[in-house]
Amino acid sequence: MAKRPTVTPGPIAIVAHTHPAITKGGAEIAAYALYEGLKRLGIETIFIAACLAEDRNRFRPASADEYALITERTHYDDFYTISAPETTRQLLAILAHRRVHLVNFHHHINIGLNSFRALSMLTQIPFFVTFHEFTAICANQGQMVTRPARRLCAQATPIACATCFPERPPEQFQLRRHFMLNSLRLAAGYIAPSQFLADRFIAWGLPAAKFAIIENGLRALPPQPAPPLPHTREKPWIIGTFGQITPNKGIDTVLDALDLIADQPALARRLRLRIHGGLSGQSADFTARFETAIATHDFATYEGPYANDDIFDLMAKCDFILVPSTWWENSPVVIQEAFATGRPVICTGIGGLAEKVPPGTAGLHFRRNDPVDLVRALAEAADTRIYKSLCAGLPSAYDTITMAQAYLAAFRQGRKEAVLF
Repeated sequence: MAKRPTVTPGPIAIVAHTHPAITKGGAEIAAYALYEGLKRLGIETIFIAACLAEDRNRFRPASADEYALITERTHYDDFYTISAPETTRQLLAILAHRRVHLVNFHHHINIGLNSFRALSMLTQIPFFVTFHEFTAICANQGQMVTRPARRLCAQATPIACATCFPERPPEQFQLRRHFMLNSLRLAAGYIAPSQFLADRFIAWGLPAAKFAIIENGLRALPPQPAPPLPHTREKPWIIGTFGQITPNKGIDTVLDALDLIADQPALARRLRLRIHGGLSGQSADFTARFETAIATHDFATYEGPYANDDIFDLMAKCDFILVPSTWWENSPVVIQEAFATGRPVICTGIGGLAEKVPPGTAGLHFRRNDPVDLVRALAEAADTRIYKSLCAGLPSAYDTITMAQAYLAAFRQGRKEAVLF
């Protein structure tokens, strides 16, 4: 099919699988931060977010430059990430109406890889893909952990994937990989917020030369990092967790660690664990266990959900930020928020977590799913000399401007033959 003629350059389109007004996940927040950063640089930019029909009343565009792609659950294939033709039609119509000259997708779920293919076949608009996790590689919510044992998975193969999903034959996973790879290879370039994430996709089959590593920028930064909290013998060390309270975020490991800390009265007197985040949507068993643990241990408190605008004030009241995730992660926004606040991180020493938190300079590591080693790390952290040293070695956090400038450089590199800006 003949391609349409090239149009006069217009704005950049940032396309996300949902809008931050609807959900508060890291991918949509990072996409919106880029949109804001490009606008602050004076680049004409629009933001397009997929929106389930039942959520359309929650879509709150801040300007006429924000659009919704209305999608239906019943018209979407989650396994192959194929959306209804109407979703693709809406996307192409918006791009044509605004005369968009470059698209940056921040996910393919809800939007559909068929939309990527249609964009390549029917237009001359180049597109870039930003990866936030491993959904294209792994059908288990993109986490690359096995079912049901939740072991870390180093490589997705049709046989291994069919072991996790016995209801599907290996041939379906081979077909899925083929469809995903062929669709994503149409992109002009890829962005990954961590080298670990990029390396996984390169090993899977995407070309290394097309990758750029760009950290996610924060939509807001405090005027300056908070100074380290003063400490005396009587003052306990405050450890804070922030984000979703789910098993894959490692809260199970934290609950096990609470029991071990309780067996060490001297350590229990020196520590205070503050757990921030929403608990809704979890199983009754998990919720009951969580509530029992908080009620049992007086050195642990549940602070409840929090507003994004309060994150720096809440973190500044902590000495360390704990990130106990049990999957590889990529570049969790909570780490950048901790660095911006001036707080070192205690995290699981795997994947993107280990990359973003160099041990001994930005924080401390402990072994995945190992409450004994977590308690060891917490005890090590409760030391004034170590604390001050880690606070002094923290990297700076990216803001939206820095992020947007790096993206523009990646776009130019990916399309050297086109005068885009």
